[in-house]
Amino acid sequence: MRLFRRKRIGIALSGGAARALCHIGVLEILDELGVEISAVSGTSMGAIIGAFYALGINIKEMEEYIYSTNWKEYLLFSNITMNRFGVINSRKADRALDALFGDKTFDDCKRDFCCVAVDIEKREKVVFNSGKLKDAVRASISIPGIFSTMSIGDRILVDGGVIEPLPTEAIKTLGVNFIIASSVNLDKEDKPLDVSFTGDEDNLAQEERSSSKIGGALLKSRKEKVVKKKPSLFYILDASLHIIHREMTEKYLKSADIVIEPRVGDFGFFDFVRSKEIIERGRKAAIEKIPEIEKKLGRKLFSQLVKV
Repeated sequence: MRLFRRKRIGIALSGGAARALCHIGVLEILDELGVEISAVSGTSMGAIIGAFYALGINIKEMEEYIYSTNWKEYLLFSNITMNRFGVINSRKADRALDALFGDKTFDDCKRDFCCVAVDIEKREKVVFNSGKLKDAVRASISIPGIFSTMSIGDRILVDGGVIEPLPTEAIKTLGVNFIIASSVNLDKEDKPLDVSFTGDEDNLAQEERSSSKIGGALLKSRKEKVVKKKPSLFYILDASLHIIHREMTEKYLKSADIVIEPRVGDFGFFDFVRSKEIIERGRKAAIEKIPEIEKKLGRKLFSQLVKV
């Protein structure tokens, strides 16, 4: 006689900076459906959201925190710096993580949790599942060129996305036998990416407003040259990370039993001010997967009338 084997479900959350906020929408729908998540893994921004979720923080509380944060002030006025370690002032990030997680450790989690970083000197993956959450998460979000590295013991650590942008292999260390992957899909859904460029755009706009029709045409041509020749630093970093994510994620998707891919390519790397829209994309993607989730879990889920 073959005994029924209970599914121990784990969810792997990819990186993606602001776009990874879509994981919150995915988790919200899974909670509404009654899917019992036993373990969570995260890389980069997925590590922050995963740590929150593993601690048992209510999804609505997560959303309220994100919606109430003045992201423009946080990102534009306090955090940008230029040094040989990265373009983000890591002290502000460290203080934020300290405020979020304090001295909580992995032992405080209500669900099993791990997050991924990379030892840049040994060129090997590091999976954290013990110690202080804020230290492990800080290591996992240390995007090369943006955040400074994180030192723990004799290791110099950077963002886990360098090796495992979608931590479906890492979550296997937590003893799961059914994996749901929530992975940002950086294809655009319905409108072009809003790209910021360096240069004299403000002056061009002023000139364009005061120009004649003929002068306006000349200014338009000049503006096109500025746009084409001077992409911003963050646009270049964003486009580069997009390529890396797309090329590296494919093999990790194969380890998942269910793949949920919110399409968030029309949002920017630091588009935290559009968090409601990004989270809604996560909800939408998860809702579209309900028939597959029911089929593979072998049961009807509790909520049948979830509205987008």
